[in-house]
Amino acid sequence: MIRLPSRARVYWLPLVAIGLFVILLFFSLMRLGEVEKTMRSHVDENMLWVIAQAQLASHRLQEAVHRHAMNDPDAQPEQRLDVLYSRLTLMDQGPQRRYIRALGFEPLLDDTLEQLAQIDSLLPLFLLDELTSDDMYRNIQPLLTTLNRMANAVMMAEWESTGQRLDDYRDSLMQVIYSAVGILVTGLLLALLLLWALSKRRQAQEALTQHLDHLEDVVSARTQDLEEQRRRLADSINTAPDGFAAFSANGQLQLINSRLAQLLPETERIFSPSTPLPDVVTRLCQTCVSTSATLPLHQASSQCDIELAGGEWRQLTLRRTPSGGHVMRLADITPYKKAAIALENALERERGVSDFYRSFAAMVSHQFRTSLAVIDSGLQRLMRHPTGYTTEERKARYQRLRDTATHMTELVDASLLTAQLDAGQVRSYQQPHDLIQLARKACHLHQETSDNDRLPINVVLPPALKTLQVSCDKALTEHIIDNLLTNARKYSRSGHPINIELSHDAHWAYCRVSNQGDAIPSAEQPHIFERFYRGANGADQQGLGLGLNIARTLARIQQGELVLLSSTPEATTFQLTLPQAQTQSDTWCNKESIC
Repeated sequence: MIRLPSRARVYWLPLVAIGLFVILLFFSLMRLGEVEKTMRSHVDENMLWVIAQAQLASHRLQEAVHRHAMNDPDAQPEQRLDVLYSRLTLMDQGPQRRYIRALGFEPLLDDTLEQLAQIDSLLPLFLLDELTSDDMYRNIQPLLTTLNRMANAVMMAEWESTGQRLDDYRDSLMQVIYSAVGILVTGLLLALLLLWALSKRRQAQEALTQHLDHLEDVVSARTQDLEEQRRRLADSINTAPDGFAAFSANGQLQLINSRLAQLLPETERIFSPSTPLPDVVTRLCQTCVSTSATLPLHQASSQCDIELAGGEWRQLTLRRTPSGGHVMRLADITPYKKAAIALENALERERGVSDFYRSFAAMVSHQFRTSLAVIDSGLQRLMRHPTGYTTEERKARYQRLRDTATHMTELVDASLLTAQLDAGQVRSYQQPHDLIQLARKACHLHQETSDNDRLPINVVLPPALKTLQVSCDKALTEHIIDNLLTNARKYSRSGHPINIELSHDAHWAYCRVSNQGDAIPSAEQPHIFERFYRGANGADQQGLGLGLNIARTLARIQQGELVLLSSTPEATTFQLTLPQAQTQSDTWCNKESIC
């Protein structure tokens, strides 16, 4: 047994009622149409009228013959014969002949037409008195008899047709009445179904209203629960020590906590709501000083360390969510990164110290052995010939021994300072100092400790520059300038001065030391600040190749820089750059701007 679905069981009765209503209505209209068509068809009545007219015309022809026989001038039998012709001709055409054929009188109609033709041929004789009226009567009488028989048959057929038509009308009327009753019943059924449907609809609306009210209560309670969970989640995210940002599947920003703005500069510009995730990553990388790796968005998880301005480090993690979005986490790893960098620097310094002492042992053993050999040989000669030298020769030998001892002292000082730099024991205590006074003092001390009469030192200042305050360590800066002056003295041509040129811009002060001597080859220029590196033109000069390396390191400790500015056959120039010291007004302005 086939079970209809519940919705089909609800609709099948109205559909059947509507179908029955349509069928009954169509049937009643069809029956009424047939009745109307039948009522429009009056062929039998037309035949009765035609036969009656034909009988009347035949009698009038007979009357006209009689009146003509009585010498009546108005008889006109020819006209009466023509009228009878027209009546019989009408019976011989179209539906009238088919009707007569249906009654079985078609032979009689043909005989009537033959008799009429015979009468038509006899009428001229009668009019010429060649034929008597009795003869005409005898020829007209069969025509009258035939027409009477046909009229009687048509009358009987009309009665039967009328009775049959009345029976059909009655049957059709009853069918229409039955159809109307059926239509009325189906209409009542449809009305009852409509009322039932309206009642069910009202009940359904009431149930739906109750259900909607219940759903609203459930949704409201669920919304409150979700809002509470969202609030707890937001509080957890906002109070988390790390920064978080959530992105949808199409890369749009959905959530960001306040901690992210504390860990990352320019957060509003980078994480604007209209910026997609790829642009956020690009802007983030552009803001950073450096990154340890890239962040491919197609991977499920990726991580990199980023360095911000000021030496702070952040760890950036990007993970893909199951819905296709991304979650970004930003953690502060500055202490760990600094500890790692410090450990790495310590290891690097340890390796450097080890390399330094290995190189130093080889270099110093050679330099010290050479110097000691010079001192020993000089002293032995003086001991063997205490009175064999003139005063000038003895003075020259004493000066040579003194220079050798001084060189050994410089070697020891340079070695100790390099070791202290590698161990991180050298600190810069920066205070405002006048760079002009420091340069002049270094020139004065340098000229006192060496024979520089033939190499004058000129300090060149811009016009109206009376003081040049820099933030530096006085002792370290004097050591740098002294080192530059020592190198300039070693490699200058005889008779050419050493120039110290001082200048400044908005934030920096510059000290350029120039000497005229052989140019440093371009292939050696990138290596002159390396430890133990000595160029080809320094082979005949004493030294370990540590001076420029120490000077650059001391400059960088003071947030400055030491570079080879140029080296040509005309002049070789080194430039020391130091930060200018802030004045009292600048300090006040900066504090005000920070506040």
